[in-house]
Amino acid sequence: MTIRPLVVDINHADGSREEGGKHVDLIDFHKVKAAGFQGVIHKATEGEHFVDPLYAERKPKAIEAGLVWGAYHFMRPGDVGNQVSAFLKVVRDGIEFTRYVLDYEDERLGLWQAQKWLDLVRVVTRQTPWLYGGGVLKDQLKEHHIPALSQYPLWLSEYGPVAKLPSTWSKYVLWQRSGDGEGPGVHDVPGIGIKQDINYFDGTDEQLREVWTA
Repeated sequence: MTIRPLVVDINHADGSREEGGKHVDLIDFHKVKAAGFQGVIHKATEGEHFVDPLYAERKPKAIEAGLVWGAYHFMRPGDVGNQVSAFLKVVRDGIEFTRYVLDYEDERLGLWQAQKWLDLVRVVTRQTPWLYGGGVLKDQLKEHHIPALSQYPLWLSEYGPVAKLPSTWSKYVLWQRSGDGEGPGVHDVPGIGIKQDINYFDGTDEQLREVWTA
């Protein structure tokens, strides 16, 4: 197997503790980088209103440590345009490149909503965002095949030894192979903690960075 665990995805609950109703960041991104990881994808927003309380604080720390940075929006039922606006308001800051991702795993959603979110973000930012999905995405594509989704690179969620792709894609850009202590391979990340979401990439460090900013 040539793929390697190179990217960790996190949110405010990972590598933090609560003090006085607030989350205090405890992550050491230099240790993350020293362990061989090259990138971080952090939750930025969810639905129309929620903003991750540690997103803005962690971004410069990760970049200073030499990691590439990504931001994901956890989609919920609601106005798609409002969700795009909320996401971009948070993530379009600074000069450092941020990889944009849509997290699609709420079974109450329809694929047309994912398509609209991705299309709007691409039009506004001129970046082709990635689409994260697993079981919900696969189940819905069995009944509603949308070829246009294939233009957006797939970040596959599949906890197991084999990457089982939805029919719309012939390859993945990232493979979330383990998370929450489930799945094969690495589970713990130095500098963050145990039972993290670990993502594998089929290529070198340099190739990951090329794909990240493409």
